[in-house]
Amino acid sequence: MSSKTDLFLIAIIPPNPLGDKIQQLKLEVKEKFNSSHSLNAPPHITLLSPFGMDEELGDNLNSLLEVFAQGFQTLEIQLNDFSTFPPRVVFIDVKKSDPLMELQQKLEETARSKPDMFSYNYHEREYHPHITLAFKDLTKANFRKAWKEFEDRRFNEHFLAGDLSLLKHDGEQWSVIKEFSLGT
Repeated sequence: MSSKTDLFLIAIIPPNPLGDKIQQLKLEVKEKFNSSHSLNAPPHITLLSPFGMDEELGDNLNSLLEVFAQGFQTLEIQLNDFSTFPPRVVFIDVKKSDPLMELQQKLEETARSKPDMFSYNYHEREYHPHITLAFKDLTKANFRKAWKEFEDRRFNEHFLAGDLSLLKHDGEQWSVIKEFSLGT
């Protein structure tokens, strides 16, 4: 008997009203540049890219993340203007602070060390924290137009991240299913 594989990701979600402000930017991108794919998830900073996991391991994942999150303190997240991953991605740039980079690195190491739990086989690459505004369905022509609009625009905000969010894909969109408090 085979079990169902679910798709998850682990992220930091900006609190409201900042989250709503970022959501408005995503809606602006949809209206002006015909790119709506980023609306399939709440505004977030991905810490661990989407991974598959057998649904029967859900309790194990929750226990692991509960313990993992307690090993880190609340961290300040600084959002600094906009940037791109050409030819399709426009995003809000996130400052690479030491606490954020360590959190992400340790989370990825944990996933890679538990192949029986995490179907996480991405190539190792430098982590670039960001909040996506447009990707996948943004055409190359609209990418150029969007970047022309955002490259000189300013966006400087910060927030305290107090937890990790586990998101699950339901076949159409990502939703937060559980949050894990950082620190004790």
